[in-house]
Amino acid sequence: MSTIALSTIAFGWDCTARRAMQFALDHEIFGVEFGSPTFWPDNMSDDEKLFVRENAASNEISLSIHHIHRGVAPASHDPDRRAKHLAELEATLNLAYQIGARPIVLHPGPVDAPRIDIDNPPESVRLEALKHLTDFVSNAEKTARETGTVICLENLVHTPGNVVLSYQELADIVESVNSPAVRITLDTGHAHLSDGISEAFEVFGSNVRHIHMHDSDGKVDHFEVGEGEIDLESVKSQLSDFRFTLALETQRSDDGEAGTLRSRDRLKRLLGDSTR
Repeated sequence: MSTIALSTIAFGWDCTARRAMQFALDHEIFGVEFGSPTFWPDNMSDDEKLFVRENAASNEISLSIHHIHRGVAPASHDPDRRAKHLAELEATLNLAYQIGARPIVLHPGPVDAPRIDIDNPPESVRLEALKHLTDFVSNAEKTARETGTVICLENLVHTPGNVVLSYQELADIVESVNSPAVRITLDTGHAHLSDGISEAFEVFGSNVRHIHMHDSDGKVDHFEVGEGEIDLESVKSQLSDFRFTLALETQRSDDGEAGTLRSRDRLKRLLGDSTR
């Protein structure tokens, strides 16, 4: 059985951990994702950590953290920048251990190298960045194992300038690291704007450990579930068989709380008893 989770990004970037947890408790939502762009190690007090940990444990609420992604380039050609981002990720992994979260979502990020067109980097430079990304994830994997967490690389839109430009490249990084502490977050909106959701399930296979749910109109994404053109019926069997978290990354709503509940209800109608 999968678990539908709210994401704090639906409630605005100033959403606190306590507000998100209380909303989940009030509305019988059994998952909470602490979303980016908040850097949660600096934005969750000790009192909030205790509140989150105790209420999650006593109410069987699954927790995840989306590691900060704005201004972050884990595949950077600059070793000092990679080291800085590694320390930030390790801080997030340690926070996850403290509150009882398991999946930590990580964006592969952009190509970051000197003297290039960032919107159209040379292929040779991008391939070097892929190696840097693989090394970065390998270096973080030890902390993930020690904290009992799982780094989940997210599929971004395959836009020139990003490091990863195909599903297979993302899958290859996970296979190369070869650890149960490194898996994939399948983002439905990003997949719809790339090479398809069914195709992502096919390539990623059992490496999918976490899913971001939102809709897309074919141009932009992060709509409420059911408010775009994604045909979830076409992947109903894959979603019904999934056994981890379906996090609602819905942002394009005037009322994030109501939008989260509408998306939750639509997803529950689709998946029935296979989710909670």
